[in-house]
Amino acid sequence: MDCKKYTYNVLRQLIFLVCILTMTSCTWVKDDYDCPSGFWLKLSFTTNLLDVDAAPKYVRDADVYIYDADGKYVKHMHVSNEALKANDYRVRVDDLPEGNYQFVVWSGINDDNYFMRSGTENTIDDFRLSLVANMPNNHFKGELPDLFYGYLPALHIDGGYDVREVNLMKDTNKLTCLVVSIDNEAVMNPYDYTMQIITPNGTMNAYNQLVSNIDIVYEPVGMGSVTFEDTEYGNLQGIQYTIPVLRLVNYKNNRIVLMKKDSGQKLFDISLAEYIGMVGKLYTTLGREITVQDYLDRQDFYTVVFYLSDDLERLISLKVNNWFLRSNNHLNL
Repeated sequence: MDCKKYTYNVLRQLIFLVCILTMTSCTWVKDDYDCPSGFWLKLSFTTNLLDVDAAPKYVRDADVYIYDADGKYVKHMHVSNEALKANDYRVRVDDLPEGNYQFVVWSGINDDNYFMRSGTENTIDDFRLSLVANMPNNHFKGELPDLFYGYLPALHIDGGYDVREVNLMKDTNKLTCLVVSIDNEAVMNPYDYTMQIITPNGTMNAYNQLVSNIDIVYEPVGMGSVTFEDTEYGNLQGIQYTIPVLRLVNYKNNRIVLMKKDSGQKLFDISLAEYIGMVGKLYTTLGREITVQDYLDRQDFYTVVFYLSDDLERLISLKVNNWFLRSNNHLNL
């Protein structure tokens, strides 16, 4: 066979194969895993005490706010739960010219309990997310659906394929508070007392910082009598309250108060973040380095037992998520 003819036939077959591969390589796939393109945000939720990604279990939707490097608003995207699940909790961001962008991600903000000023016509510094509390005394009584926050600082997008992780933080908590007397014969009526959490955490900015000094008064969504077997004092009777609350910040004044309804007398008025944050310090003594704020941001459910004196007039100790905090070595009550 002529050498030139042979070479020609080989080249023709190679060109044919290249054309076939080019036409079919991406037409049959149903997602971008096999033919990746575009810029994606991968949402995760590992800011918990187990350090596992719990986004598929808890994150319902996503609202992505995009700003340029100077903080000027660019666009907003809402992503449904169905779309998140279909793309393995990845969000594709299209139609961005090459440049540097910041990304603010929220999940759960479309609930009626929240009011948002997004800064869609201004800058990232104009963003505010506020709890809708009852005026004039800023009392709030109601369930708080899961609220998550994430942020990516300015990064460069050039139109090529790229995936960046946004690790979310949970901004909602729930406290189950039990108030008992160490005298196992004492009986407490839940209608004789009122419990409140008072903290100025009702408004957050685009960086998840608390930006208001106005106290929000959180009231229980549930209360009742409770009897349980205590490891320290045996069978005890008391009162149980359930109180949802937004993000607790260690440097803010977070108070938990128990009062008698008839007289208004306070049985205790203590720093909530300080004392439940002590559990974070206990984690550190056991070998896991964790700050008080890191603990508050990772833990979202607390069971707190308040032990009152025999005469029901004085708080003598606490138990937070099964950790005892005693007045002689932990508490300054």
